[in-house]
Amino acid sequence: MVLFFSATGCMAAAMGVHESIFNNFLSDTFSLTADARGWLELPRELPGLLVVLMTGVLGMLAVTHLGVVGGVVFAAGMVGMAVWGGSYRPMLMTMITGSAGLHLLQPVGPSVSLGLSDAGGRGARLGQAGAVATAGTILGAGFVWLTFSKVAPQYPLGFLCAAGLGLLTAFMYSLMNIPHLRQPRARLVIRRRFAVFYLLELLAGARKQIFITFGPWVLIKVYHQQPQGIARLLITAAALGLVTTPLAGRAIDRFGERAVMIADGLLLIAVCLGYGYAGALFEDPDTARRFACGCYVADNLLFALAASRAVYVSRLAESPQEITSTLAMGVSLNHLVSMTMPIVAGALWVALGYERVFGAGALLALVIAAVSLLIPSPAALRRLEAQRGASAGTAGRN
Repeated sequence: MVLFFSATGCMAAAMGVHESIFNNFLSDTFSLTADARGWLELPRELPGLLVVLMTGVLGMLAVTHLGVVGGVVFAAGMVGMAVWGGSYRPMLMTMITGSAGLHLLQPVGPSVSLGLSDAGGRGARLGQAGAVATAGTILGAGFVWLTFSKVAPQYPLGFLCAAGLGLLTAFMYSLMNIPHLRQPRARLVIRRRFAVFYLLELLAGARKQIFITFGPWVLIKVYHQQPQGIARLLITAAALGLVTTPLAGRAIDRFGERAVMIADGLLLIAVCLGYGYAGALFEDPDTARRFACGCYVADNLLFALAASRAVYVSRLAESPQEITSTLAMGVSLNHLVSMTMPIVAGALWVALGYERVFGAGALLALVIAAVSLLIPSPAALRRLEAQRGASAGTAGRN
């Protein structure tokens, strides 16, 4: 558990550094427009689409060893960004490499968290891991906030720090040995019982990419935030997340996945409208900026509720290995949408303004809340788990 939480914290710190500087790096180095920024997400998110194939090819590896590979590949990409990031084509290739490592790690964390939890505490365990990740984000973003120059940001230094933290992540995973997670995994998992999860992952991919790509872009292009400002917002969200992330995990265990996902969709509607229309709501530009920054913080906090999808999968899966393979399929479906959504959103921004991008995001959030109604109630899920356990016991006796 200590090794896993250490790996989680190191990778979160790496992403705290990366997310604090990446969009400013693109803006300062290449002066990208909103539609060009949207197109860049196509190659950046391609490894996410292919993650189910990558995890399938590496199916002979234990899930913790998959974490080793992901950490090393991410670090290689970050070193490339530091050395060759000043030219567009080399930057593109190294960005894809780092993205491949990051996306390989995405199904690893939830799989290990669920593998180290009991049936009644899955949400709480994911919440604990989320709190550790939040603390790591504070450290990474805090490093940028305290050390970066406003006049000449040291982007290569930031990418090298992220690379070092990625290697530490790989080292921590290399020391872990969890016997019941070492069984071979199915290379490709498509099950009818996971249909609602697949649909929610498609919708989550669209929701995620609107905010990851264009949330910071609004703050940078409309409200003129510098790397230190983005880092400060990440630190604020992370500090609040130290409290809210464990509470989100407990809420999943207490109220069930369906209630949490519905609440996530409804809260996201308010965040979308606030983000897109802060300028219209407030005449004072400084007040509008503060409100948009508040929506950025709120959106980061809402990402903790995504753990409910992993808990839902764990209730339907028949083995820890099926959880990993299903989560990998979810990552790929998520990125099937998130690859193309920034292109559409970027074109919408250029044609009609950034407000329409977040107006569309509010409609998407409403759809997420509606689809979440298809998830069975907590009592029904408990009955399914009990039936599956009884069937497995009968099969074992036979």
